[in-house]
Amino acid sequence: MNLNDVPQRIRWATFVVLAGVALFLAILDSSGNLDAAIGFFRDPMTAVLSWTSARSDPIADAAAGPDDLDTARLEILQLQSRIEELERQNEELREIQGEYQILLDLFNRARQAPDYRRLTAAVIGRDTSPAIRSIIIDKGADDGVTVGMPVEGARGLVGQVFRVTANSAQVALITDNASAIPARLGNSRATGVLRGGGLGGLMVIDWIDLKFQFEVGEVALTSGLGGKFPQDMPIGRVIEVERREAELSQRAVVQPAVDFDSLEIVFVITDFRPIDTEIFNAPPGG
Repeated sequence: MNLNDVPQRIRWATFVVLAGVALFLAILDSSGNLDAAIGFFRDPMTAVLSWTSARSDPIADAAAGPDDLDTARLEILQLQSRIEELERQNEELREIQGEYQILLDLFNRARQAPDYRRLTAAVIGRDTSPAIRSIIIDKGADDGVTVGMPVEGARGLVGQVFRVTANSAQVALITDNASAIPARLGNSRATGVLRGGGLGGLMVIDWIDLKFQFEVGEVALTSGLGGKFPQDMPIGRVIEVERREAELSQRAVVQPAVDFDSLEIVFVITDFRPIDTEIFNAPPGG
């Protein structure tokens, strides 16, 4: 071995090591890991602990998973409970809004016809007997209700009180088979007798003189004839015209203005007294 070559080999080895270190540092710098490498050389223990901590964090998170899941389930249950409470409150608000609208419609009706005093009553029952179509209200004799008083809803005539107790009354509907109400059509002024069609049947105004020309859409009102009802109470609208020239009369099929299946609140007209005209139906001297 030539000892003269040793210094030169050392220099070359040193150069190669330095070049390698420079290249390694350049690679660390380009990858963003240079600071971490410098930190490792400055404080090897801290770097090792940081590396170990980074690897152990996922394990700790996995161990803490069940607690987080229980917390999430609890929060979901709380949110569901809150949603159910808000839905209940919305239902109550819709119910209040519906009641308010009913009362508003009723009082608008009272404002349109202010000539009579009215008593507000709630519908508390419906007669299912096929013999008579009726409703039961929560006002009776103690409230001043008597047999024969007219009853109306927000849209028109409902019927007439025909039976009374101390704190309730039964109201025969205008759709009942036995109902017979003198009526008049608003535009043509044609008059006739409105008869109920019973359960599922249509109301008709019979015995209209052929001289009257009326059309579908005309409003049917009480005529006041016979003294059983006040004049000009809305009943419904004509939906069909039937001419019976062989009988010298015609009739109008009427759709009631009131939805009897959804009635909740009605007015009893308390200061109208039906007029008994039965005596005039008997021949004089009879």
